[in-house]
Amino acid sequence: MTFITPNKVLGHLDRLAAWQRGEKPAPVTVEWDLSNRCYLGCGYCHFAHTHTKGPWASKRRLLPTAWEGTGDLADVAIVKRALGDMAAAGVQGIVWSGGGEPTVHPQWLEVVDYAGQCGFKQGMYTAAGLLTQPAAAVLASLASWVVVSLDAADRESYRSEKGVDGFEKACQGARWLSQSRGASIGVSFLLHERNWPRAEEMLDLGRSLGATYVTFRPTIETTPDRASVCVGDRSWITAALPVLERLSLEPDVECQPSRFAAYRDWQGRSYDACYGVRVNATITPDGRVWLCPQRRGIVGSEIGDLRTESFAELWARHPGQWTDFTDCRVMCRLHLMNETLAHVFAPHQHEAFV
Repeated sequence: MTFITPNKVLGHLDRLAAWQRGEKPAPVTVEWDLSNRCYLGCGYCHFAHTHTKGPWASKRRLLPTAWEGTGDLADVAIVKRALGDMAAAGVQGIVWSGGGEPTVHPQWLEVVDYAGQCGFKQGMYTAAGLLTQPAAAVLASLASWVVVSLDAADRESYRSEKGVDGFEKACQGARWLSQSRGASIGVSFLLHERNWPRAEEMLDLGRSLGATYVTFRPTIETTPDRASVCVGDRSWITAALPVLERLSLEPDVECQPSRFAAYRDWQGRSYDACYGVRVNATITPDGRVWLCPQRRGIVGSEIGDLRTESFAELWARHPGQWTDFTDCRVMCRLHLMNETLAHVFAPHQHEAFV
């Protein structure tokens, strides 16, 4: 399957070439947090510190270095104005993500509908437990894809992983999405030392829900205040790799065993600069635009504020790259893309001869 691949960035060579010429074309994709509220309490949540309501909001949480709050619920008027600005600038896709759970926002359907009117391709990451059947049908009709973060094979493990009893509702939400016309529906499972032996059960579950595909990713274990340092035992990946290799051959599975192996063997980044920030940006509920998803809320990573300026105005200040990885998370959202872009933007001898 090829829904998920870092090489998709090579389909936007025009923008990469524009950056090489010293221009600042709009990003291909913008990831937008409509909400910092979440009804789940996932023990491995990388953004638990952002949650303003929900299980994590009442717990003591470590904060990333130099972190500041990023709001509660997005102002719909600002979202709509900015969507118009971004459409004019040439942004192609909007991912409704978090932060928190996007469907917690009381006007999330209105926003998704408006983005569709603006001509955007849309995707959403959701826990799916708040979806109604009519809402699922509308979302599936407007989005190119929806990924349901399920992460567990049964009710008990779901409760253990996420701290709430919501397995059946999440499954029903995924089923309603799959029964609707339009979007490709992914069911996502994060694997770790305790649950990887059940990966085949997870695949069976995803298929039973009607998913277009099932995706497996490693659970990246760090602490928020030391996101660049791995914690926990990663040796389980060696035992899991034969299973992952076999699953990766299934036509409806998105799984990169090399990604798991890279996490097991993590020694840091092989590149000196993050160029993924040129084609992807993140907006938090307070309307601020950040260089990347993993650096949302980290002081010094803000590009600008949509409450006081247009998207074009703030994007004109984009630094073009990021080189200080001190607070960047292990295997971050843009890591695999950066491994591709490092070759694209690296200087080469005798470039006129290919």
